[in-house]
Amino acid sequence: MPAKAQELLAFWNKHASKRRLPTRDEFRPEKLRAWFENIAIFEYIPEKDDFQVLLEGENIAVLTGEDWRGGLAREVDSQFSSTLHASMTVVRMTGEPTIHHLQVYKNDWQNAWQNAIRMLLPVLLQKPGKEDVLQVFLAIFPIDD
Repeated sequence: MPAKAQELLAFWNKHASKRRLPTRDEFRPEKLRAWFENIAIFEYIPEKDDFQVLLEGENIAVLTGEDWRGGLAREVDSQFSSTLHASMTVVRMTGEPTIHHLQVYKNDWQNAWQNAIRMLLPVLLQKPGKEDVLQVFLAIFPIDD
């Protein structure tokens, strides 16, 4: 696993406990600077039983050649025949991070595939006077072949 992926997982574990998920306050942009361009933030939308992309890091957009901001996990699955929604549902139900090896089609002149590690990290967005909202931080780190 790439060093940056290991560091991000260690950061998540540092803020998690058996009783609770890390909070969005602990996952502020200034604390994620080392990984920010490799992260997309999805928020769970109960009414749709889906996860909407709020933010997509530049390295993810460059790697995939796509910009999914505002899109839903099921739309990503439909476009790429993937299982992103199912994987995020497991993260939502268990409160545990997941790590997957995947191949990303490099949408460029090379017509090639890139090996990568995808991490899904659950985080709580706490809003005073409102119910907490689950967010999933998706991080993709290319593996140099």
